[in-house]
Amino acid sequence: MPSIRARLHRRLAWLITAVWAPASLLIVAAVALEYNESFDSRTTHTAELMLAFASTQPASPTVFPLFRPQQSSDFKVDLDDYLIVISRNGQLLYASEPLPADELLALPAKGAVDIGGESRTIDSFEDERTGTRVVIGVDTYEPFFSSLQVAGLVAGYVLISAALVRFAMTVGIRSGLKPLGAFADQVRDRSEENLAPLDEAEAPSELQGVAHALNGLMARLQLVLEHERDFVSNAAHELRTPLTAIRAQVEALEGDVPERIQPRFANILEATSRAGRLVAQLLDVARSQSIDLTRCPGSRIDLVELVQSVVADLVPSANERAVEITLDSPRSAAVTAYPELLAIVLRNLVENAVKYAASPGRVVVTVARGQSAATDLLVEDDGPGLSADAFERAFERFQRLGRSGGDGVGLGLSIVAELCRRMDVPVDRLDPGTLGGLHVRLRLPSAPPPVLPDHRTSYYG
Repeated sequence: MPSIRARLHRRLAWLITAVWAPASLLIVAAVALEYNESFDSRTTHTAELMLAFASTQPASPTVFPLFRPQQSSDFKVDLDDYLIVISRNGQLLYASEPLPADELLALPAKGAVDIGGESRTIDSFEDERTGTRVVIGVDTYEPFFSSLQVAGLVAGYVLISAALVRFAMTVGIRSGLKPLGAFADQVRDRSEENLAPLDEAEAPSELQGVAHALNGLMARLQLVLEHERDFVSNAAHELRTPLTAIRAQVEALEGDVPERIQPRFANILEATSRAGRLVAQLLDVARSQSIDLTRCPGSRIDLVELVQSVVADLVPSANERAVEITLDSPRSAAVTAYPELLAIVLRNLVENAVKYAASPGRVVVTVARGQSAATDLLVEDDGPGLSADAFERAFERFQRLGRSGGDGVGLGLSIVAELCRRMDVPVDRLDPGTLGGLHVRLRLPSAPPPVLPDHRTSYYG
């Protein structure tokens, strides 16, 4: 579908062409008619002047002197298209062309004749008192071609004027459509999470109806998303209680289960753990989606303190697999981030590392100063690791790569990818480090130093 600007330009070109073509024909016809009338008037006036002059001259010089126009590079007069014959009482006094006198004296008073191999239109004027006669002959086609030349010049000027008008209108269309482009940019540059209403007052009057309709649509989408988030959150919350009760009852029966059904009992425990993990991740998703990042800017937090809190919560699950979690960090590292979302990301990364680490194994979480005023958060394990292609696929939902078994459901890394995308935090796979397993890096913007109040000291004498 072509743009409005392209359609306006095409319509403008067609309209100018449609107007210029008939206008040019009318100009040619009007100029030809006007030129012919002007030419006839000038010819008649010239003949009357010549007749008045010739009537007052004595007839002693039988032939008037032959006029030869002066030729120069600056001025040139061409009289070849004109025939002038002056006679008195049947005696030839002057002729502009060297033709037989009998032929010149026999010219008719008016009409088209062939003289000297050329077609001429004849008109004559006579003074009855002196018997003087002036005949003027003009090339038959000269008025026509001259009028066409003049009409062509006028049509050309009209075409140039139309081109200038089109240029001016093109510039006007471009500037006039700038508000439309600005409105389109305002809508296009919005993230999928930004459902705040558009400013209808800033939109052009022609687009205020569109802005109002878009605001209504975004309000309905916001309502649908809120209902969906509430449903997921409520469902996950309601499922947590019965799952916890089921797991508690199953674990209470662990010592009384006969040996022959121990494998089935282990499967039940694993399925219950996976269901609990799925509920916890669904709660993470619902909690993260409830935060509007467009209205809540990131805050200054201590990354080391946040990592210590998350790692402390995961130590019991790591002890079950005999995995040691080590934190390598400075005393503090201030970054600008969303603490709730970053905690979810870090917990999923460390849980994933613990799950795929060796048993016994190690997981190292590192906080280090990066490049360009950034702070790096690195998570590394001693598991089998992932190739670059497998690492990309691991961020898809319900992808479980690497070690089989466990309570994972394939949502952890997809949650990490989604939340990091929303926070504009890059997630990179680094080459295996000293542990040899998966090595993941988050690059967070370092927080600027806090603005301290002025220090004022008072002295008392």
